[in-house]
Amino acid sequence: MGIEWTTFVLEIVNFLVLVWLLKRFLYRPVKSMIERRRQEVEAQLAEAEQARREAEAVKQRYQNRLAAWETEKKQAWERLRQELEAERQRWLQSLSQELEEERRKAEAVWQQERREWQRHAEEQVLNLGAAFVARLLERLADEHLHHRLVDLLVTDLEKLPGSEQERIRTAITGAGRIRGVSAYPLTDEERRKLDQVLSWVLQTPVGIDFTVDPDLLAGIRIDLGSYVIRANLHDELQFFAHGQAL
Repeated sequence: MGIEWTTFVLEIVNFLVLVWLLKRFLYRPVKSMIERRRQEVEAQLAEAEQARREAEAVKQRYQNRLAAWETEKKQAWERLRQELEAERQRWLQSLSQELEEERRKAEAVWQQERREWQRHAEEQVLNLGAAFVARLLERLADEHLHHRLVDLLVTDLEKLPGSEQERIRTAITGAGRIRGVSAYPLTDEERRKLDQVLSWVLQTPVGIDFTVDPDLLAGIRIDLGSYVIRANLHDELQFFAHGQAL
């Protein structure tokens, strides 16, 4: 059987037409569709990669933030610890100062109480001593001791320093006769000596009016205003008992 070339040629033409039709109406659209799909896939991959990079960046920022927050937290705890320690030290110092102040106050109170107790004890001792000496001197006090005290006073006034004489002259108030108290009546000689020595001290003639007061035990007391001359057992016992001149 021979080949029919017409049919063969027609078949080739049909094939070429089919190829052309396929290429024109099927291959190009499919190729275009595949290209678009490829581009879409690549775009999606690029977006995915961009999203991944952004996610990595976010993750890194988050991790950095976590690390920074951890550092800040440690620093905050350290600051808080230091502040608490400083506050504790201030509180301890304040408490120590308060305790020291209370101790000083207690010490001052104790010292005051001790001084008061000591003073009270000394007063009791002095009072007991004064009472004992008073009872002893009351038994020894007589007119002879009285006159002896008057003579001693005259002698002391004669030896009185100029500054003390000036003090007496400044202290005396008024003019005329001076008041005095005597444990026993004075003799005329004693009165004369006292008038003479006081006139010399005061640099003006004076006279002394004496009254008798047995409570003086022995000796005399002369009132010159703000200056009082005491030469008697009663005043000396009071001075001994209280530790100061009356």
